[in-house]
Amino acid sequence: MAIRQMIAFLLLSLLATTASSAPPPQCYTSLFSFGDSATATGIYNTPGAEPHRCSQPPYGETYFHKPTGRCTDGRTIVDFLAQHLGLPMLPPYHGEPIADAAPFRQGANFAVVSATVMDFEFLKGRGITSCQNCSLSVQLARFKTLLGSLCKSPAECREYMKSTLIVLGEIGGVDYMRAALQIRDSGPEAVEGLMPLVVGKIGSAIEEIIQLGAVNFLVPGDFPKGCFPAYLTDFPSNDKSAYDPLTGCLIYHNGVSSSHNAMLRDEIQRVQNLHPDVSIHYADYYGPTIRMVQDPVKYGMDKATVNKACCGAGGPYNFVVSAKCGRPGAVSCPDPKRYVMWDDHHCTEAANAVIATEVVRGPPFGLACRGKQPAPAPGKEL
Repeated sequence: MAIRQMIAFLLLSLLATTASSAPPPQCYTSLFSFGDSATATGIYNTPGAEPHRCSQPPYGETYFHKPTGRCTDGRTIVDFLAQHLGLPMLPPYHGEPIADAAPFRQGANFAVVSATVMDFEFLKGRGITSCQNCSLSVQLARFKTLLGSLCKSPAECREYMKSTLIVLGEIGGVDYMRAALQIRDSGPEAVEGLMPLVVGKIGSAIEEIIQLGAVNFLVPGDFPKGCFPAYLTDFPSNDKSAYDPLTGCLIYHNGVSSSHNAMLRDEIQRVQNLHPDVSIHYADYYGPTIRMVQDPVKYGMDKATVNKACCGAGGPYNFVVSAKCGRPGAVSCPDPKRYVMWDDHHCTEAANAVIATEVVRGPPFGLACRGKQPAPAPGKEL
């Protein structure tokens, strides 16, 4: 095995054993996550409707060996973060009544597949269709409902939240893609005009959660969406200059992701300045992903399939709308860890492991609580 491939294999093996190994000194005692399908750990299937494809095989085949509602072959980035903290993987919470809040004492995941930052009615007013009851404000309302079951008073909630980590995102990419797809005649302005509103609403959400007592935040940026099979399929161009010659990714759509991330970092700094006693860290999902696309061999992945989905039904990027992963006609590749992309929109568990590792090691985060500096257990650095 080549040295680079061996390094990648050892990296994934280390992540795979995190949950069963001694956890690092526990700084966070609970973790709550918000976002879209990149973060979701469960699917709410509407009674009588066709089950969501992420709840069907071959999703979950690598780690869970069955579908779990995660839109990948195994663990998500937030799963890896929870395991590193010695916390259980987050159970999904979609607003259903609960008789016992104990299973959510160490956290919950409010992320919803196809979730947007902006509300349904707002997007509808701009000619953009989106899912109902899944926007960021809906997720925040569900968080408040659950929090009311976890503590008996605002003072008790504030104390509980001192050792809670809030992972707010990744979210916002669905807003931009739906705008780009559904109001193409408006040109780039349809997406670019939405961006300050999306980022501003994320900032407002952080402030809203701060008012509930939260003091520790991780706010992930967007992925390089111009490298994703869905974008490469939905926005084809006969102009070779539309594609990055090094990666084959769409330059414009990666530019949208980069602009969102830059604006988000500025917004985080704005909120941080207003709340100096709160710790708000930006998490870079773009950088690790684009590095895998640029040099997949370094991570034990195949260069020939770097922009292709592992699970699909053919086409240049192994993605066709009529046979998406989880639907009849689509099949998964023999070895998902050789791919960056699992399906049309989501990374493989192997890619998620790489991203999570870099997030944990990065100076903007370091998995440190405000005023505390936990270190990994000896020999168990992630």
